[in-house]
Amino acid sequence: MKKVISTVGLFLFTIFAVTAQTQEKVTDEQLQKFAQAYQTVQQSNQEMQQKMVSAIEDEGITAERFNTIYEAKMDPEKEVDASEDEMKKQEAAMEKVQKMQEDSQKVMEDKIKEKGLTMEQFQNIGAQVQQNPELQQKMQAIMMKQETGNNPMKKKQ
Repeated sequence: MKKVISTVGLFLFTIFAVTAQTQEKVTDEQLQKFAQAYQTVQQSNQEMQQKMVSAIEDEGITAERFNTIYEAKMDPEKEVDASEDEMKKQEAAMEKVQKMQEDSQKVMEDKIKEKGLTMEQFQNIGAQVQQNPELQQKMQAIMMKQETGNNPMKKKQ
């Protein structure tokens, strides 16, 4: 899938970048809830990215060109090489994207709560999964089981 925009997908990244103050041991039940919430959030994020690409293209600019202009604007070392018309289209698309991101964050937070976790718990577990290879393996097994119905961690007899 083509690169959407730099700001899309930051939700998951920033969620886990926050280091929770308490590092409680993650139970199997919590990890199960986290895996379900994570998959739901990822799916929602992919849908939102597609909608954002459409919103950008509706303004008459490609997602790739939008990204190029956005990145140039964010880097003080770079000069923005865009026509006045492209700048207007990029700014109009950016307004739409920002609104969609705000709405998306609320939806994702609701989906996390639906799975039985608070945002703080989700962030804490996510940070621990990133730092702990054993938790990563357990989560991968849970996610694979959710997708296939099989548990790869159980030994076959």
